Amino acid sequence: MPPRGVLLSLFAVIAWAGLPACATTPAVPVPVGSRIVIRLYDGATGIELALANESYPELKDLYSRSQRDASLKRAPDQLIGELLFSLDKTGLDAFGIPGRPLEPHGSDSYLFVEQDGLATIFPKPSNAASLEERRAFSHIKLVMNEYYRHVGSKQHVDNPDGAAYFQVQP
Repeated sequence: MPPRGVLLSLFAVIAWAGLPACATTPAVPVPVGSRIVIRLYDGATGIELALANESYPELKDLYSRSQRDASLKRAPDQLIGELLFSLDKTGLDAFGIPGRPLEPHGSDSYLFVEQDGLATIFPKPSNAASLEERRAFSHIKLVMNEYYRHVGSKQHVDNPDGAAYFQVQP
């Protein structure tokens, strides 16, 4: 059985991740026309979850353009503000560093926030990092996943290789 502290920590993260459903969730202000993209990338699987604010000017037609995959979704500005607040409280403020991923979509996992030209990255901590930093990264992944899965999108995906997924294997 896991130690009591681990269970309490996991319960706290699950409760914190459920906050998007609450109407009183604090939020970072997101002015209309801001350019915010939040990306969580898992280097082990190559899976990316990405959210952009709805009023991002260059992404207004995102869903009408053909995409390679449907990982980038537009979310209401208020929700992006709530997510930014949650990420900061979960550890991005403490462990995020200015900059961009050294190898985008490479073998390293990271959370990357680009906000009106300012870039912050929280790379996956090594096993030698403090327990607090490793726990913060795990919690950030849970928070990002919780927000991401509640944002719907209807996208035009142009991926001819994807058709093989639906073919019956002998």
